Amino acid sequence: MEAEAPRTHTRTAYTDADGGRWCEVHLDTYRLPSGAETVRHRIRVGGGRTGVVVLARRGDDILLVRQWRPTIGRWAWELPRGFGETDPAADALRELAEEAGLVGTAAAVVAYLDVDSGLLESEVAVVEVSVPDDAPLRPDAAGDGEIATARWWSPGDIARAIRAGELRDAFTMAALGASGAARG
Repeated sequence: MEAEAPRTHTRTAYTDADGGRWCEVHLDTYRLPSGAETVRHRIRVGGGRTGVVVLARRGDDILLVRQWRPTIGRWAWELPRGFGETDPAADALRELAEEAGLVGTAAAVVAYLDVDSGLLESEVAVVEVSVPDDAPLRPDAAGDGEIATARWWSPGDIARAIRAGELRDAFTMAALGASGAARG
């Protein structure tokens, strides 16, 4: 069995104005199995609650939303996602309503992701949600200006967008892979 590397010390480098509700940065000291010590950054988002990425399905089609991501300085197509507040299924239904104005049914967790195990502490649940065929899309139903547009993508559209480098969000890519594995 491989030896663990226990955390021996933690120093909080940053806590947001809401007392860590949205973001905290910690510097952790670990003792490696060799006896050496190393310091690593650890980021906790959403107060450590499980976040969600929503894989909304209408038949074989999957909903993607487009929004500006200041961190990377460009527009991105991605699955709806957000911070956890209650439980993953309820959070996914809330995010789907806020970002696309859709009321989903049959929400089910298909996987949990450690999206950056070298930096981010919080896990993310991949939740598949069924959406009726006749449900109208209302991008940015929350009215906060976060979502520019939304549309349904066929599996072929998604494959082409990945090959062309137009779809590259890691949450989306991991969730699509997890969903495919869960479906067999």
